[in-house]
Amino acid sequence: MISILDQFEQGVESTFKIAPTSKQSLDESFDRDEDLRGVPILSKKKVNFSPSDKITQLLVSNEYVVLAMVNNVLLRINLKQDNIEEIDTLKTSSLKVKQLFLDPFGEHLLISCGNITSSQLFYATKQLSKLKPVGKYQGSEITSVAWNCDRRVKSTSSTTGPILLGNSSGAIIETQLGTEFDRFFQGSVVQYWKEVFDISKGQPIPIIGLQYHRVGKSDLFYILAITPTKLYQFVDFIFNKDERPMLQQIFNNYLTIPERFYEVPTLVKHGKLHFYFLNNDFTVPKYFGFLTELGVFVAEVDINKDEKTIFSSHELIEYSRLYGRDDDDFTVPLSMTFTRYHVLLLFPERVIAVSLVAPADRNASQVMDEDYCSDSHGRLLNITKDLMTGTIWLYAERAVFRYKMIKEDRHVWKVYLDKGMFEEAKEICISNPYRMNQVLVRQAEHFFNSKQYENSALIYANLNVSFEEIVLKFLHLNEKKPIKLFLMKKLDSLKSHDYTKITMVTLWLIELFSNELAVLRNYKQGKPQEYAMLQESFQNFLSRPIIQDCIRKNWESIYDILASHGDVNFMIWLALENQDYKRVIQHYLNEENIAEALTLLDNHPFSELFYTYSSDLVEKAPAQTVSILIKQGQKLDPLKVINTLIIPNPSERLALEIIRYLEYSIHCLNCHVESVHNYLISLYIKHNKEKLMNYLKLQGREITAVSYNPEFALRLCREHQLGEACVQLSIVLGLWEAAVDLALTVSVDLAKTTASLPNNNMELSKKLWLKIAQYVVKQNNDIEQAMRFLEECKFIKIEDILPFFPDFVTIDHFKDAVCSSLEEYNKDIQSLKEEMEDATKSAEVIRSEILSFRNGYMLIQPSNECSSCQEQLVTKAFYTFPCSHCFHADCLIKEMQPYVDPSTITTIKDLQNQLSVLYQNNKDITQSLELISRRDKVKESLDKLLAAECFFCGEIMISLIDKPFIEDADFENIKQEWE
Repeated sequence: MISILDQFEQGVESTFKIAPTSKQSLDESFDRDEDLRGVPILSKKKVNFSPSDKITQLLVSNEYVVLAMVNNVLLRINLKQDNIEEIDTLKTSSLKVKQLFLDPFGEHLLISCGNITSSQLFYATKQLSKLKPVGKYQGSEITSVAWNCDRRVKSTSSTTGPILLGNSSGAIIETQLGTEFDRFFQGSVVQYWKEVFDISKGQPIPIIGLQYHRVGKSDLFYILAITPTKLYQFVDFIFNKDERPMLQQIFNNYLTIPERFYEVPTLVKHGKLHFYFLNNDFTVPKYFGFLTELGVFVAEVDINKDEKTIFSSHELIEYSRLYGRDDDDFTVPLSMTFTRYHVLLLFPERVIAVSLVAPADRNASQVMDEDYCSDSHGRLLNITKDLMTGTIWLYAERAVFRYKMIKEDRHVWKVYLDKGMFEEAKEICISNPYRMNQVLVRQAEHFFNSKQYENSALIYANLNVSFEEIVLKFLHLNEKKPIKLFLMKKLDSLKSHDYTKITMVTLWLIELFSNELAVLRNYKQGKPQEYAMLQESFQNFLSRPIIQDCIRKNWESIYDILASHGDVNFMIWLALENQDYKRVIQHYLNEENIAEALTLLDNHPFSELFYTYSSDLVEKAPAQTVSILIKQGQKLDPLKVINTLIIPNPSERLALEIIRYLEYSIHCLNCHVESVHNYLISLYIKHNKEKLMNYLKLQGREITAVSYNPEFALRLCREHQLGEACVQLSIVLGLWEAAVDLALTVSVDLAKTTASLPNNNMELSKKLWLKIAQYVVKQNNDIEQAMRFLEECKFIKIEDILPFFPDFVTIDHFKDAVCSSLEEYNKDIQSLKEEMEDATKSAEVIRSEILSFRNGYMLIQPSNECSSCQEQLVTKAFYTFPCSHCFHADCLIKEMQPYVDPSTITTIKDLQNQLSVLYQNNKDITQSLELISRRDKVKESLDKLLAAECFFCGEIMISLIDKPFIEDADFENIKQEWE
């Protein structure tokens, strides 16, 4: 079975479908709403429902339908579940259904019934299928109900919350109904019932419409009530929402003041109060209205809590003007309801939609859409709206219809555009790029024509229009701020691949900023705050990532722009922001601002900066520059730094600072580069000779240990006649004789110190001391000093220096030396005699031992075994040793084979073969004697190789003490065998 809702949706979709579209560009002037041409705004479809009798009333709330028929039958239809339920009816009652009141959530229903003599009010809920009489109700007919539209009440279906009832006598009653009050022995559904206000003032007048709402989440409430000729407004705060009756707090403020109302044209007999809420939010009312005899009264809700009013202005859409006529020949509508931009009016034979936004002159109001109905369904009765879903319902006596609004705002945006209501137009066109572009173009033109150039520039920047055209418009202006705003906004819309456009716009903006700063700097010096703000804005602009990238690629052009305006400070700031420290340091150097250059170098220690600018900085500020270099430590390569510190003919102050850094590099950074040490030596020689000797002594005398070039250092020292340093360097080079010769030119003590250094070479030391002695005797003629050399040097004797004395020298000068020398010789002779006697005795002992060994022997028993093969020893040729080890000759060769040279084994085997041959050739006596002699020699040679020492006790076995018992290659196999 097809539900009412499904049937309606299928019918509408078959009438109108928009095919999905791909992405269209604005250049194609595509308007996605063009397909709606010819499609009416109102789309009507009859629902699949046939009433059993004529319908008299129908209400819809939250897809919940309640209708009454002529036969007093009430039906409830749940559209979500497609369920039709008949309410406990009044078929047998004499009362007739006068009016139905259904709350916006479809939870609660009030039925006003009556006849000529009495009236009755019934209450029902969605869960109850039986009507409950409202027990306290009596008197006048209920003509209007103001439901509690607070969504929090919707969470419970058992109570209505505080509601207002208006009756035909002008009284306003506050009550609260619900099934939770219908307890046992208490059949009432009323929690409380109280008349809170009386509009009639003694003259009965029906309340046609009644509504109350809360303003957002505040404590402010407003109540609207209409009578046939008056509109009442009640506005005030309710601070105690638990007090009952709650709304009495508002009405109390109006009891003691004169009656306040708004005169309106006489309402039609069947008129109702209608509200429209944005997005179905009952806290955000847009406008309200009702039908009068002359036209539709429409007012936009504008709460003023101070003046206690609900609206500030209103409009009357006159019926006579709907078709452009100015006469009294018109028909009054039967009913009305609101949509977002239209008011729908129900006439006896048709429904028309009248725009609420166009035209601006309400006296020229006209029909925007019209839908005619057939007479076959009976007389049209009413048009109503489901406030929760926004669905519009139309019912006649025999049929029910649903309306669907198809793109209601399709023409509204043009109306807003013509009226200059651009924000409203943009809100409608937000999903249509083509129309949005048209609106923005018109808005930008409007701003430009009204001299709101900055607003115009911001909009133009986002439009798909000619860049050149817009730029030319702003270039003609005296103000430069609009074009600057346009370019900045345009820059935001560019993609990263639009590199050329980005570069052009960026350079242009930099030119504009620079020009503005220059004007303020040169002509408006009395505005420092304005200048600072503009400078900060410029800095923020240049700090943007997309600008940073452009700056890195267009350094020179940007610096040229800044330089053309003389903005040095900004050039420095920009260079610092982009880490172009080279440019900044070079600028400081050109300006002789050394302190700033050093500060920048200290704060941004990039090694390349030091290598580039150290030479310039150290000449102008030696101490500060060297201190910063030392502060960097190992971050810098000393060799590269020193290359920058090599300055021809440096001043004394500069040279000392360079020496300070070189010493730091050598002692703290352990720099052993030869060129660094050579440079230090050259500076020592020229500017600090005192430290030269300390340095040379610290380096040592070994030529392989020193870090400098000795030949280079020696050449420089000779050029500057530094004798002591030359001596030290000659020693390093191993030129001892030259060192002593140079030392003698300085002092004899230095020569003696030099001669005493080679302690391990007696001959050299003696030769050096003789040089000194010869110099002292021949040059100084100081025989006493020469004699003292004999005491200082053990290697020199009196006879070594005698040739140096002149012929006229008497023996008295060196008598003591000669005597001491003779005594020493005598001692030496005595010691030699003793040594000879000891040697003779030792020889005698050795000779006797040799003789004893020749006569020695060992007793071999038949049971003795070979120490190698453990077999009987005497079965083969064998060797025996004093240590008692015995070996067969073959076993001894086998044991020795792995541990002696292959050539030795070959020799042994050759000797064995020779010996065997000699034994076989022993035939006659004469020949035997020769063979015996040869055999003895061969045997002696073989014994020397085999029997020189015991294999187990000799050097071979001792040398094998660190050899493992198991070879590495066999270890794993043996390990597995044992496992």
